[in-house]
Amino acid sequence: MMKDLMNYVEMGIRVRQLRQSLKLTQEQLAEKIGVSTSFIGHIERGEKQCSLDTACKLSVFLGKTLDYIALGIVNQCDRLSCSLYADLRYLFSSVVINWDLAR
Repeated sequence: MMKDLMNYVEMGIRVRQLRQSLKLTQEQLAEKIGVSTSFIGHIERGEKQCSLDTACKLSVFLGKTLDYIALGIVNQCDRLSCSLYADLRYLFSSVVINWDLAR
């Protein structure tokens, strides 16, 4: 039998540390990702699990990869300056610009 990969208490600690590093209150983070303040508290204490959608919103807003938020895995592209992210941002922005021009 495979041991559970997720440790929700550790995930909550990572979310709290990232939120605090951005100097955000629980209320501000909750507002940004569309959940209640109490739910952020539950996540940070590891008392409740969040949906994949909410985890993705946390990842995007806190500027970390989903594997870091959920599992604590740090990979080479775990920062915005990673060349892969830079290339993807460039490609995405050019597609959006071209799409807007085509309309």
